[in-house]
Amino acid sequence: MRLLTCHIENFGKLSDFSYDFADGYNAFVLPNGAGKSTFAAFIRVMFYGFAGETKRTELEKERKRYQPWQVGTYGGQLTFTADGKYYLLSRVFGKTAKGDSFRLQDANTLLDSTDFTEQIGQELFGIDAESFMRTIYIGQAECAAFAATDSVSAKLGDQMEETEDMASYDVANKKLADAINQMSDKRSTGKLAKLEREAHVLAQELRAKTVVQEALDTVSSQLTAVKARWNACLAGKLPEETEEKEAASPSGQELADTLQQRRNEKNEQRKYKGITGIVLGLLVIIYALLAAGKGYRMLILICGGFSVAAGVFMLLGYAISRRKQRPETKPVQTKPLSEEQQQQRASEMETLSRQILQYSRRLDELESEFDVLTEKERKLQSLNEELITLREKCDIIQMTKAFLTQAKENYGARYQAPVIDAFRRYYRMLAGEDGTAYGLTATFEMERQEQGMYRDMGYFSRGYQDMTGLCMRLAFADAMYREEKPFLILDDPFVNLDEEKIEHGKAFIREIAKEYQVIYFTCHESRA
Repeated sequence: MRLLTCHIENFGKLSDFSYDFADGYNAFVLPNGAGKSTFAAFIRVMFYGFAGETKRTELEKERKRYQPWQVGTYGGQLTFTADGKYYLLSRVFGKTAKGDSFRLQDANTLLDSTDFTEQIGQELFGIDAESFMRTIYIGQAECAAFAATDSVSAKLGDQMEETEDMASYDVANKKLADAINQMSDKRSTGKLAKLEREAHVLAQELRAKTVVQEALDTVSSQLTAVKARWNACLAGKLPEETEEKEAASPSGQELADTLQQRRNEKNEQRKYKGITGIVLGLLVIIYALLAAGKGYRMLILICGGFSVAAGVFMLLGYAISRRKQRPETKPVQTKPLSEEQQQQRASEMETLSRQILQYSRRLDELESEFDVLTEKERKLQSLNEELITLREKCDIIQMTKAFLTQAKENYGARYQAPVIDAFRRYYRMLAGEDGTAYGLTATFEMERQEQGMYRDMGYFSRGYQDMTGLCMRLAFADAMYREEKPFLILDDPFVNLDEEKIEHGKAFIREIAKEYQVIYFTCHESRA
């Protein structure tokens, strides 16, 4: 990709400004305040739009910062080539994003092109605006501030493996992190935290269930006893009568006498049965003799009468024995209550009725309270089951996120080698030193080995940080764009280098301009 021409209608202090870009090295040597950074910002904004649109501080809003100093159209045009095609990019900026206009044309025919949308920077370079600022665009005094963004990692992964695995990782990792935050017991808004608070409140309330159960049993027993007393009074009995009844119950001696009486009655029955048997035996003998003699009619009549008399005697004896067997029943005589006793019973029943009503109401209250606590107990059980399930789910998500992070690191390690090789090559060109002391962490953070241990670049001078940062950005550009190289914007990257390093830097810029189109800004001829 190459920039061809540029025309600025109005952008900051620049007005009606045009420039034709060379294929390789383009140096802009201008004094401070002449608009170098403004020109560099214009190129970036034409592809990505303004940064800081959502920030509240007016100084942080680029749209506000680069408003024209003079009256005229806010915007301009760029012509460039990409994938063998030539394009004319035009933008006009309003006071807000809603007032912006975007147009892309075929530079040869001036017909509108649909190859790219208003998100042309993202679509053309394959990285977001932040990643553009960390690789292709190197702002003034920003060389040291290098860190591989997720977009850079995704682009690098796509180039190395021709897949979208790294981009998928970012999406998946964010979803997992969001899910963990939603369920977390560490955040007050997390579902686990909410359920645990609710379960704790229910557990505290359920401590009263044992007390309510004991009170329920006590009141129930009291109510049963009072109802029994009330029923006794209703039957016409006074408390002292109940005591008398218990005292009048048969003793052991009385029970023994009753049993002896029943034995005597049975013996008497046996006596009658014996006499009857003798009479019947005699009758049988007489009838036998008469049958043998075949006469004596009178004797037959006498014997028949005797038989009838014997039968009557037997019946009378049986009847007498049965009467003796039955216990004599005496009629129950109800003792009438005196007026004083009647008043006592009425007063007692009135008192018992009030107690029954009181205990019944209290029992209803306790039963209602017990039912509520029972329902809370079921709810607590359900909450505890839900908490167990949710904790298991949260643990699985956290493990998945950890495995995914480890997989990303392992995946990244596979394409670290090309990046570190490119870095060391650029570092030798720029610093004139061997770059083997430098290495990369799994997250692409630069570190340097000193006295047998690795230290991050924050321990070293700003000059070293600038050199390593610049080389690192170029190494990533090499890895991300293997086919068509993009242009590079360098806004005075050598301000912190000494004279010897600056000479290496100038040679370094001209060397990389053989492969990249370089737009280089500086305020000193000595650094161009």
